[in-house]
Amino acid sequence: MGDNYPRFRVAAVQAASVMFDRERTIAKAIRFIEEAADKGAAIIGFPELFVPGHTNVWYAAKQSNPLKAQAAMFRELVGNSVQVPGEATDRLCAAARRAHACVVIGITEHDALYSGTLYLSQLFISGSGEIMGVHRKLVMTASEKLVYSCGDGSTFNVYDTPHARLSGLNCGEHSHDLFKHALLAMGSQVHVAAWPSFPARLFPPDQGESVQFRARQFAHAGQVFVIQACGVTDIQNIEACCDSEEEKAAIDADSGGGSAIIGPNGAYLAGPLYRGEGVVVADISLEDALRGRQFALELRAVFNLMDQGSG
Repeated sequence: MGDNYPRFRVAAVQAASVMFDRERTIAKAIRFIEEAADKGAAIIGFPELFVPGHTNVWYAAKQSNPLKAQAAMFRELVGNSVQVPGEATDRLCAAARRAHACVVIGITEHDALYSGTLYLSQLFISGSGEIMGVHRKLVMTASEKLVYSCGDGSTFNVYDTPHARLSGLNCGEHSHDLFKHALLAMGSQVHVAAWPSFPARLFPPDQGESVQFRARQFAHAGQVFVIQACGVTDIQNIEACCDSEEEKAAIDADSGGGSAIIGPNGAYLAGPLYRGEGVVVADISLEDALRGRQFALELRAVFNLMDQGSG
């Protein structure tokens, strides 16, 4: 009868963090894990830096130089960051175990050895509730450079799951072809593309368009499925990030999303969800990627040629 490729369900969570509040954000993440599991999801992706929130709106909203205020914000961020492993990851692992689902969630990771050193990370949790690994963003983007340390290649992996080989990248990493090629060389089949919120009026429309383009391009070029998990900016985020009514009025609440499930031909299987919170789901099968891989240049041949060129 030969091999078969069963269909399974994947989910992209679009939600707003409870800014700078680790415990309340983790509680919210657990609720969304449970909701996605109720929808039958076997792999669940969350936005970039979901715990305890991305700082991009905090910086972009300020009309004055925010560096004086940054010291207090940084202390709050460190105090609500996540050590791996630790009590916070134990709660997330327990939720993944109850859901019988792999979870990839963005976190501000606090280095257990060097106090005050933060990483922009993705935490990979198996369906049995075990930590598979952590990916630390390799190159920071924009205001992230003021907060986070760069990761290195030691955390750059593709993980075996019962359903597919799973990878992830954060936001601007999808602009770096070598990062994407490395994941494809390691056999990625399902990829979690994690993004922060880029709310309307505060960010230009082409920012959101770029998010969609980069994720769809990677899906098409690599013949992989992409779980596109985007943040969204709600009223609590706006209150936490703005100092004046004028700054608050410059942000369109409940905007900035774009979560979707993207097939290996670059087409949307579900979404995009641009406004509000929600869980976007789609049923996929690895068999659906075979047609594109049949007609495209075989990936291993490409990487062999690259190796020969470097030798």
